[in-house]
Amino acid sequence: MAGNERPTLGNFMSLICFQYLRVGTEEVAERAPVVAAGRQRGYDMVTSLGLAGSTHDPGTIREHLDASLGLRGTKLCLIQSITSKPNGGYEVRITEGACTAGQTTSKPHCAFTMGVFIGAFQAITGKRVNGHETECCACGADACIYQIDPV
Repeated sequence: MAGNERPTLGNFMSLICFQYLRVGTEEVAERAPVVAAGRQRGYDMVTSLGLAGSTHDPGTIREHLDASLGLRGTKLCLIQSITSKPNGGYEVRITEGACTAGQTTSKPHCAFTMGVFIGAFQAITGKRVNGHETECCACGADACIYQIDPV
C-alpha cells in the first residue's frame, strides 16, 4: 500500500485501535471482509518478500512468516508451529494473536489473522486454499489453530 508516510509514528498503531476496527467491521458486515483483508495482507507480504512459489517446507515457511509477523516483524502473532498435512495443506498454531488480545468468546475469533495465513499460503504454494479455525485462545485454548487446506 503506497501513500503518505508516518516519519514520526512509523508503521505501527495500537492493538486497541485494531480491535475496534475488527470488531466493528464484523458487527456490521460479518467476518468475510475481515478475512478478505487478512488474506490480501498475507498474499502481499509473501509476494513483497519474494517468497511466492518458493517452498512447501513447513519449517522454512514458519521461519519466513515468523520474521514478518512475529517479534521481529509486525507483532501480529507468535507462530508456534506449521506442520504439513497429508492433503497438501498445513496446520498453523499461533499464540498472542492480535485478534484474541483481551478478548473472550465462545466461538473462534481470529478472522484477520487466519486470513493472513490463507493469503500467505496461497502465495507460497500457488494454489487456492481456504481455512478454518479449530481452536482459539479467546475461547480458552492454549493456542489458536488454523487448518489451511487446498480447495
